[in-house]
Amino acid sequence: MARRCALFVVVALVLGSGVALAQSNNCGRVGTWFGQGDSGITWIASDNPGTSATVGQVALEWVLMDPTLGGFFPDAVRVTNARGVWEKVNQNKYKYTWVAYAFDGEGQPVFVARASGDATMAGCDTVHITYALALFSPGQKIWSDTPEYGTFPGTALETRMPMVK
Repeated sequence: MARRCALFVVVALVLGSGVALAQSNNCGRVGTWFGQGDSGITWIASDNPGTSATVGQVALEWVLMDPTLGGFFPDAVRVTNARGVWEKVNQNKYKYTWVAYAFDGEGQPVFVARASGDATMAGCDTVHITYALALFSPGQKIWSDTPEYGTFPGTALETRMPMVK
């Protein structure tokens, strides 16, 4: 009887940990993503783990990005890739913030972009994003000041990069 109980406990632990491991590895933000915003901007994002399973870093590389933002900043000629952080809210929802800088042809800053929003998993390989893009003048404190150039809402969609076999 004691052996049966011990065997049952071992099997339960193995199966339980296997299910938990499978669930934690099936979906999540960690990975490489292709994204497209409603404004036409496209990017490749790398979401990396951080100090725990619920936080991490994000790096966006622009594929298609108009540095003038539709002519609003005519002096801007390039925008840095974005760097930021993400945090898991629940099983399917994440919050994120990233920052990028725009420069003129002489290397002077033109504006600072800060995006914040939610990323909601729609399965393991698709993410629906809502964001608020805040645009600051270069001298502003991007964590506390009101954005000089305003805040603009939007949506985006990301798809996970598949492994090609």
